[in-house]
Amino acid sequence: MKVNIRTWFFCSAIASVVLFMMGCLSNAEWIEKRIAERQAYFAALPAETQTRIRSGLLQIGDTADDAWLVYGSPTRVYNRLTATSTNEVWSYVTTDMQPVDEFRPVYYPIMSRGQTYWAVDHVLQRSYIYDRNEYLRLELNNKKVIAIENIGLPQ
Repeated sequence: MKVNIRTWFFCSAIASVVLFMMGCLSNAEWIEKRIAERQAYFAALPAETQTRIRSGLLQIGDTADDAWLVYGSPTRVYNRLTATSTNEVWSYVTTDMQPVDEFRPVYYPIMSRGQTYWAVDHVLQRSYIYDRNEYLRLELNNKKVIAIENIGLPQ
């Protein structure tokens, strides 16, 4: 069987786009996936709480499990000591990668008439800057949400 090369490339491109899109879940799809992981807990919640969690809304007084259903696992967890209590803080962080192009010198020897001279040339080098941004912080006391700080992503 003879395969047209254009058809093969077109089909490969379509398959790549479909596979890429399958990996990109929306926020609602991520929430549904987490709900499926803790179906028994979610089924025991009141109907209004289920609706709110499905829409991605968390409020003060919700449990740590509710927070996990809405936002997933935190990037880091630490304790905050206050005068009256020790609270658990869930921090959600994203990492942005920005390319930086710069010229750097390259030195190499040149032999001429028995003498060694060093020549310099410049090469374009790409490096990356990794910028970590905290976009959400939840504070919990006794497994209940007591503060929500939605910092947001930088523009």
